[in-house]
Amino acid sequence: MFFANQLTLTVTHESTDYDLAVLHGCEIIPQAEHVEEYGMDSIFREAVNKVKFKVDFKAKYAKFNPTLADWWVMKVWNAGTGGSDGAVTDTNEVTLFKATGTITAQAGTETKRLQAEISDIYFPATPIVFQENQYVVLDLAGTGRTIAFSNPAA
Repeated sequence: MFFANQLTLTVTHESTDYDLAVLHGCEIIPQAEHVEEYGMDSIFREAVNKVKFKVDFKAKYAKFNPTLADWWVMKVWNAGTGGSDGAVTDTNEVTLFKATGTITAQAGTETKRLQAEISDIYFPATPIVFQENQYVVLDLAGTGRTIAFSNPAA
């Protein structure tokens, strides 16, 4: 049995790990477009092939450091400069990230964990929603190039 509140997420950019607390949900959706092939003499599918693989990545989290020099979200908009002034860089370069999510076993049960590492994620937007009398929750959606699942030691 696994408990979702124990999910952790680390986003990596230029060898720096930024730990985020994914308190409100995370979705990892590996997918590929499929092409079905049909023959002339049958109504049944003859073959199916995969093309255009990607990993949709969505996360809502409430823990973040809003100091511009330390806030990893600024790296999305400072592509190629490593800047920390909060300004959007005038470039067509896209900053890519790596995210590692780990699910640990609930206390008192097996210690086996599931880990997923998504590489080359880009975020087309970084929305921040402020609501009165509520915690600030960041809702991210990006697309990764590859994913690797593993069962790391406890």
